[in-house]
Amino acid sequence: MKRRDVARILVVDDDRENGKFLEEQLTGKGCKVTWYQNPKRALDAFRAGAYQVGILDLKMPQMSGVELFKLLRQKDPGIALIILTAYPSVDSALATLKTGAYDYLKKPFKIEDLKQIIRRLLEEKGFFIETEVHLNQKLGARIKEYRLRRQWTITELAQQTNLSKSLISQLENAKNSASLVSLAKIARSLKIRVGDLVQDL
Repeated sequence: MKRRDVARILVVDDDRENGKFLEEQLTGKGCKVTWYQNPKRALDAFRAGAYQVGILDLKMPQMSGVELFKLLRQKDPGIALIILTAYPSVDSALATLKTGAYDYLKKPFKIEDLKQIIRRLLEEKGFFIETEVHLNQKLGARIKEYRLRRQWTITELAQQTNLSKSLISQLENAKNSASLVSLAKIARSLKIRVGDLVQDL
C-alpha cells in the first residue's frame, strides 16, 4: 500500500473549548485539522475526498452527530468517523456503531486514546504518521537485532555498556527514548556506528 504524508481530519463539536483543544492537539505530525462549531456549516463546506477522518460530537443543538454522520457518509462513503459523547449509554453506543462508525469515545477522554485510534485508522488507510512512539519502536528493534546478532542477553549488553538492564529493556521495548550518550555506548559495545542504529528511521 502506498504511504501518504498529510492526513486531513474534520472535527465537528459545538463545544468551543473542546473543538479548539482537538484542533490544537491533533494538528501536526502529518495531520491537518479543520474544526467546525456548527454541524450545518461543516456539512455545507464538506467536499468528498477532502478528509480521511471525521470526529463528531454526538449531541449538538443544530443536528445530532448520528444525523451528520449519515449525511457525511452519503457525500463520502470512504470517510472514517469517530463519535464523541458526554452522554454515554449502551443504546447510543450500539446505535452509533451500527451506522458504521469506526469508533466511539466517551467524554471526558484521554487525548492519547483518541490519538491512538486515529493512528490505527490512518495506518489502515495507507498513511504513516511518524511519531516519537514509532521512532522508539524502530530504534528498539534495531538495538535488539544487533544484540541478538552477537548472541548477547540484555544483561550482557548492560555489562558491556555500563547501562542498567532496566534501561536496555526499556529502549528495546520502546518504553523510553535513548539519549545520544546511551546510543554511543550501545553502538561502541556492539562494534557498530551510531549511524547503523539510526539509519533510515
